[in-house]
Amino acid sequence: MATADPRPPVTSVVQAVAVLRHLASIDRGRGVTAIAAAAGISPSSCFNILKTLVAEDLVAFDAETKTYTLGLGVINLGYSATRRNPVINAAEGRMVKLAEEYDGAVGLWRVSSRERLMLVHLAEAEAATRIHLSIGQRLPLAAGAMGRCVAAAQDLAEDELARRFAAVRWAQPPKLDVYRAQIEAARRQGYSIDVDQLLRGLSSVAAAIVDRAGSVRFCLSVTMFSGQHSAETMRRIGKAVRDAADAISMAGYGAGRG
Repeated sequence: MATADPRPPVTSVVQAVAVLRHLASIDRGRGVTAIAAAAGISPSSCFNILKTLVAEDLVAFDAETKTYTLGLGVINLGYSATRRNPVINAAEGRMVKLAEEYDGAVGLWRVSSRERLMLVHLAEAEAATRIHLSIGQRLPLAAGAMGRCVAAAQDLAEDELARRFAAVRWAQPPKLDVYRAQIEAARRQGYSIDVDQLLRGLSSVAAAIVDRAGSVRFCLSVTMFSGQHSAETMRRIGKAVRDAADAISMAGYGAGRG
């Protein structure tokens, strides 16, 4: 039986991470009191953490408004992490090929422990009209074609599936039993399709990238304008995305489809 790690977490590090995560989630600067409340720490501790993070260029301070924002120093950390990540390295060329072949926005979404999908890499077609996706944007774990693929790889209880489903702000929500059937289809096919349900006017195709234990670590998606491709082409895209995701799983984790 596995034993718990006897080493307690370092409180100041946990608090600093909470501050950075909060700053990453907001669009404008916040003062110490608001940040402390959001991070669940005392204002005095928050002030000391912010002061240290400013000195390390991970947080920026506006002396005029007395507010803090995420600093540009995090870009260097993020770049180093993505440049050295074997999954992103394996995905990059395949994403460019999918974007060019199917004239869509191809995203690599990381599955986080905070029940979110976060876009960590993007490839776009050279089209005059493009679908806007932004690195760092987040979606609920059950959202869109990606959410169906995540659920297909997990054995979720009915109440957990319903809870995740309800957390999504759908443009045109499917009925829960339809969503459940789509998850089963994703399990059989290895990919899932969302048409106009998450976002009106957009369709997406996605497949899961898994580790050796079969846990979903990332999702690969292609997002297009609805009606851009025929149903037959959408199925072909699904198979192409599935094959690319399988290849990335093998390259990144040594995991293949069973």
